Amino acid sequence: MNAEAPQQTEHAAADPSGIPQFSLPMIVLMFAWPVAWFMLLIYLVGPMLVRADGTLPTWSVIVVSVLGNGAELAAALIIFRREGYRLTLSSLRERINWRFPRGWKKWLAFVAVFIGAYALSMAASLTVDAIAKVSSIPDWMPGHPLKEVNSIQEAYPDVNLNGNLLFFLIRNFVVVILMNMFGEELYYRAALQPKMRAVFGRGNWVAAGVGFGLKHLYWWWRVPMLIPAGLGFAFIFGPLGSLPLAIISHWIGNMEPVFFVYGLLALLGIG
Repeated sequence: MNAEAPQQTEHAAADPSGIPQFSLPMIVLMFAWPVAWFMLLIYLVGPMLVRADGTLPTWSVIVVSVLGNGAELAAALIIFRREGYRLTLSSLRERINWRFPRGWKKWLAFVAVFIGAYALSMAASLTVDAIAKVSSIPDWMPGHPLKEVNSIQEAYPDVNLNGNLLFFLIRNFVVVILMNMFGEELYYRAALQPKMRAVFGRGNWVAAGVGFGLKHLYWWWRVPMLIPAGLGFAFIFGPLGSLPLAIISHWIGNMEPVFFVYGLLALLGIG
């Protein structure tokens, strides 16, 4: 099947770019099923794995992350395949905006959007504790907003990080970069956002960004800070036209460079 002439196999008419479009009910479904899937993994399966001391084993947290974001990654690839693309970078390059902006004006816009979205997310993060205090967040929840964690080792108390190269690679490259960054960006940005144009027009990036924040309802206390983040990622992918920059922004916005450095220091036994 030819990537230059993808088949129109979706649920609404194609837009001028040739990307088959989703109807509004289909868009709602595409944002809703991940919420249900994560809810199932976290709140149905999760309690079954809680240990006697009231904590979850690290391996179970990793499995939930891989299954959750892995499903989104798989859904994105299925969408591309249904459109008629081969699942190769050369075939998908234009479809997923796999490029960096050209010209200093777009780069300046990127910096402004990233700083603005990050600042708004940090401001909205001030609501997290207030929301958590009136919510029934399970005590075993990893990353509980009302529990202080002073080191990366405290975040993974049942794993010896010193010299543990396998865990470092799995945590940083499989879970974070492959599943979380690529999984979410390929699904919510590259796959879904362009298919929302028939319903939302040029404001599809706004709808996609808000939808991305609301998608995290399984961690409802984080939604206010994730909506501006989602809007930033959606603008970088859409109007600025760069999936790689959206992925990098997502990685930095999640403070992953900091966790990577702390993890590396712990791996080497010096932090």
